[in-house]
Amino acid sequence: MRNLFYITILLSLLSACGGQSEESAQTSPPDTATAQQNSETDVDKRIALMKSFRKNIGIMTKMANGDTAYDANVFQQAVDDLNINSTQPWQYYTQESATDEQSEALPEVWSRPDEFKNKIDNFTSAVATLKTATASGNLDNVKKPLADVGQSCKSCHQTFRED
Repeated sequence: MRNLFYITILLSLLSACGGQSEESAQTSPPDTATAQQNSETDVDKRIALMKSFRKNIGIMTKMANGDTAYDANVFQQAVDDLNINSTQPWQYYTQESATDEQSEALPEVWSRPDEFKNKIDNFTSAVATLKTATASGNLDNVKKPLADVGQSCKSCHQTFRED
């Protein structure tokens, strides 16, 4: 029951991630080289990566909740994508992007950088734990780590993101 509670929280957080529709959340993130070559702003790059988080966590959450059939290979691919991208958006929280009107990042990102870094570390650690649990191929083994990923998202959003 507790896992279901965390998963429900995770779903509500995912709906806020990126602030975009479900359809637009299905887009894959740009690869880093391509993103650096085009004229996207740092905020655009962050948004694209956060949409990727939303997409992959959504796939896993639907399986964990029983809304879609559990497919260990699809789950593994989603966690692998999340793991690869989990370290990417943070480089785009530049001081120059702080005044971008698209940004939903609060000034605390820059005024409390050590705390922001701690939230990032908690998220990447939670994703790594989820990746390890996923290797078992057992859905029950991934429910708590998946909820922990969601909690790490919520914790950061509460302090560093506008609603």
